[in-house]
Amino acid sequence: MLKFSYCPYRLLFKRPFGTAHGLRTGTDSIFVRVEENGFTGYGEATLPPYLTETPAAVVERLQAFVQEKHRTAEEALIALQARAWQGSPGCRAALHMALIDLISRSQQRTVAKSLELTVRNNYSSLMTIGIMPATEIEDALRALPASGVLKVKVDGSGSLLSIEKIKSLDNRKLLIDSNQGLRSVDEALELIRATGEERILGFEQPFDKDAIELHAELGRRTAATVYADESIQDLAELEARHEAFGGINLKLMKCGGVDLARTMAERSLELGKQVMLGSMSESSLGCTAMAHLIPYAAVVDLDGPWLIQNDPFVGITMENGLIRMPGGPGWGTQLRADLGFASISA
Repeated sequence: MLKFSYCPYRLLFKRPFGTAHGLRTGTDSIFVRVEENGFTGYGEATLPPYLTETPAAVVERLQAFVQEKHRTAEEALIALQARAWQGSPGCRAALHMALIDLISRSQQRTVAKSLELTVRNNYSSLMTIGIMPATEIEDALRALPASGVLKVKVDGSGSLLSIEKIKSLDNRKLLIDSNQGLRSVDEALELIRATGEERILGFEQPFDKDAIELHAELGRRTAATVYADESIQDLAELEARHEAFGGINLKLMKCGGVDLARTMAERSLELGKQVMLGSMSESSLGCTAMAHLIPYAAVVDLDGPWLIQNDPFVGITMENGLIRMPGGPGWGTQLRADLGFASISA
């Protein structure tokens, strides 16, 4: 019999995490568990406060899905994939993650084998430095593992001092991310000049998600790749807006699941765009699931497990600047905390 349960959980950052959206100490999550015939699969919806989807909405949508009384995991997966989930991408991503995990574990297969994905090593891995006083940057850098690239959160000209400080302490390339915080192309170009054309890997979502022409103009005026994040969150937006960007940052909590992210990654490559795999600071569960799509990626920004202090799962690790996948069936993750799941009755 198919059993569903969930657990509200707050992932806590090791240090306050600053972006153009504000300063956060953690992120609210809903972990999903699905059980069948002695096997268990897990999924995750992690939702920063600037998203419209809330943890309460995830639980409500999850309960409605369970009320449909799907008899098997395969039947539930078919039902999940056969409908639109507008407004609930996090819930869909968590359910898809848990069902795929369960099915693969019951078959004693890895998800990578089930999806016929292969490993590649020619990508850049990211670790993130949030917005913080320049005096704290050295300690923050020391706490991060050696990645290929640093992502630097910025809030306009106020971040120029931080960029200079980072450059003086670290020789890695930088990817700048302003989370829609800039208002002009000149402001973005000032940050690019401060970073240096030889040091900058790309610029992620500098302007408001609907300021498409500003992104296109910046792309014309710099050699750095301009990545879409909030501007492109599903396949329809990819088709409509891709010409303004050189790359696309895919996130499970925005697109709705690994299957939809894979479709977007394949289409992005067809369109000649760089693919970045991102996260909403998910735990090792969500980041490990997304890491399965590394074969499509030029940039991998899955640093949640290194930023949070109470990760309830064990999954991906980093070695010599590259993500290493865990072994074992399913996603390969292991639960290491008592999450106290609450059952959902059909």
